[in-house]
Amino acid sequence: MKKILPALCLLPGLLPAQTDSTRLDTLRTITISATRLPANSNTSPLAVSVLDGRYIREAQPQLTLQESLGAVPGVFMLNDANFAQDLRIAIRGFGARAAFGIRGIKLLLDGIPESAPDGQAQLDNLDLATVDRIEVLRGASSGLYGNASGGVISISSAPVPEQHFGYVRLTGGSFGFRQLHASGGGSFKNNGFQFSLSHLGLDGYRKHAAMRSTLANGQWAWTPDSSRQFKILLNYVNSPRADDPGALTLTQVDNDRRAATATNLRYDAGESVQQGRIGLVFEKKWRKNQQIRLRGYSTWRDFENRLPFQNGGQAAFQRWFAGGGAQYDFLEKNWRFTTGVDLDRQADQRQRYDNLDGQRGQQSLDQQETFSSAGLYTLAEWTPAPRWTFSGGCRFDLVRLAVDDFFESDGLQSGHSNYQRASPWGGLVLRLHRQLHVYANMSTNFETPTLAELSARPDNSGGFNEDLRPQRTLSAEAGVRGQWPLGFAWEVAFFRAVTQDELSPYELIDFPGRTFYRNAGKTQRQGLELALRWLPLRGLELGLNYTWVAFTYRQYETPAGNFSGRNLPGLPQHWGMAEVQYRHTSGIFSRMQVRYTGRFFADDANAVPVDAYVLANFRLGYSRRHLEIFLGTDNVLGTRYFNNVRLNAGGGRFYEPGSGAWFFGGVAWRID
Repeated sequence: MKKILPALCLLPGLLPAQTDSTRLDTLRTITISATRLPANSNTSPLAVSVLDGRYIREAQPQLTLQESLGAVPGVFMLNDANFAQDLRIAIRGFGARAAFGIRGIKLLLDGIPESAPDGQAQLDNLDLATVDRIEVLRGASSGLYGNASGGVISISSAPVPEQHFGYVRLTGGSFGFRQLHASGGGSFKNNGFQFSLSHLGLDGYRKHAAMRSTLANGQWAWTPDSSRQFKILLNYVNSPRADDPGALTLTQVDNDRRAATATNLRYDAGESVQQGRIGLVFEKKWRKNQQIRLRGYSTWRDFENRLPFQNGGQAAFQRWFAGGGAQYDFLEKNWRFTTGVDLDRQADQRQRYDNLDGQRGQQSLDQQETFSSAGLYTLAEWTPAPRWTFSGGCRFDLVRLAVDDFFESDGLQSGHSNYQRASPWGGLVLRLHRQLHVYANMSTNFETPTLAELSARPDNSGGFNEDLRPQRTLSAEAGVRGQWPLGFAWEVAFFRAVTQDELSPYELIDFPGRTFYRNAGKTQRQGLELALRWLPLRGLELGLNYTWVAFTYRQYETPAGNFSGRNLPGLPQHWGMAEVQYRHTSGIFSRMQVRYTGRFFADDANAVPVDAYVLANFRLGYSRRHLEIFLGTDNVLGTRYFNNVRLNAGGGRFYEPGSGAWFFGGVAWRID
């Protein structure tokens, strides 16, 4: 902390002198859609945070969501530098167990699921330059979205433009970082369109950490009148290379923080992926208080990876998942109601081969895995008096998981499982003052193992791990949100959740880099979230968020020992961020962030502590209508920390070191 204070003292000198400008309006009510029934931010009994496009995009390297989601309390992230493993996001502790990608959190892009029906999601197809808004719903949400909804991240792209435009952004920086983005769009008659193309390359801080990726997006909207709109959404990503440097022991870290694990080099650990998606959305409004929304989508994904061991160390799958839904809304002043249906299906054709020093060897697994789900939901909101708003609903889901084993050498392991689950929820809001609201809710969540988790059997055979069961959560929350004069807004939330059959990750020494799962009995999550925002002067904004949690195993016994009463690994007890932003009417802007991550444990036994650390980031730029120039640095203090920690790792290989200070800069042009 002694290093942080001098850096903060220098900040005012880096800010340009203030002149008169229009103060941001902190008292406006924000409409949120992640709750499925459109609501305003004051009358929702759920904890929802909203980030706008400028905050997400401006002067950012636009590599991962960690750049912007750090401003949201209750959200904890690791691993924004290993693109073979992907960013790991946890909302109130849900999602922390993911061995790769995002798990246990519902991810939506323009209303279309980015999460596969089994709950697994990756973000390698997200171009942050096109993102206009992010809503984060913190809390169990199976009553809204069904399986694997410990929280919701709803991402919205910029709407089709009303006039023609072209945009180019060029960024470069340390460790071989280079990025080129180009986009354009326009409108004619009742039609609007936009498209984008991005290429990203990065050599990485550590050896064997390079990645390459090309993204393309398209959107077309037809609006024949004010009551109807039809949209087509297209997305494609080709990432032929994402190397995995692997995790190190502490001794290896002390010898060389930038080194890759020897076995990862030998077996050329990493992944490649291609994915394409098409989405169709139709919306119609009538009688001023009713609307219907229809959606359909289809996604294919071709994936290959190489893990750092021989026996079954190369995996590949061809995934197709598709679905659709219909929703009807009835919206009156004091009574609002919605009902809908979701249908989704996922099919993974999974193969596994021996890894012969990076070359594909003999096949060891060949099976077709499917996940089918159908959900029916009803939500309602009632305002019987000006001060009171009651909300609630229920969702009923049918889920079927099946595996067809085609690999006869180790015996056929075909099978299936069926689940059904009702997920009720309810909440209320009491308005104590025009800008002071108290809320409370109770909700439920259920989470099946993903197909990848089920197929990871400790005996390395085919079929599913039949010992795994879905986890079930009951949660309660209470909070207060308010806005005061002089541009001050704040929010406090307290939550508690109890989970039965918690899915917990672990590794085996014989299979480094492969994660296996088991049910952990019962866990308890409780915590406090605080968010503050203050606009003391024109152009100046101060922000603070803080999270305190106590995530523990209430009942958990394995062959390795009894871990009841221990903390869940991979999650600190304290974390938060302080931020200062300034914008001058001339177009000069700056941003300073200080992020704190508290001490946490890397294993169930709490025998491997990971020290707390502080990171400071800085942005400086100039932006006018047609031009933006910016510079930035992350970890300006050069803190030695771990960018990722692999939970319950074998052989003491827990640690993936983060870089010291790294720098980037860029320029963007827009033509209208």
